[in-house]
Amino acid sequence: MSILVVSLIGVTTAVLSLSLRRHNAEISIIIAIVGSIIIFVSVLLNLSGAYETVKSILKVSSVNTTYISILLKSVGICFLTEFASDCCLDAGQRALANNIAIAGKVIILITAMPLYKDVLDTVLSLTGGAV
Repeated sequence: MSILVVSLIGVTTAVLSLSLRRHNAEISIIIAIVGSIIIFVSVLLNLSGAYETVKSILKVSSVNTTYISILLKSVGICFLTEFASDCCLDAGQRALANNIAIAGKVIILITAMPLYKDVLDTVLSLTGGAV
């Protein structure tokens, strides 16, 4: 999906949502969320090319696939967290949006723990076991 189509869907959704906000705020929020989901899913469906490129790069390089996996999971968590948080902000639920953002940060921290452990092991091996 081109950026032109994404932009048109976004602007159309925004105009429709804003025009309905005065008459029915609940429907307005639902329209905004549905439009956002359509854009989000269409972008996700177009990521297969990027996935294949990363996969081919990993085949020819000596990079540990665990590190790439952690990176890709973290990026996915960031995208999903921001999407959910923005939907809550649009619905006027700021506290819920902040809690989702905090949860996303904690989940990224937990996801990256194996990477932190490997870095610490490397530092310890270079310093002879003493930091």
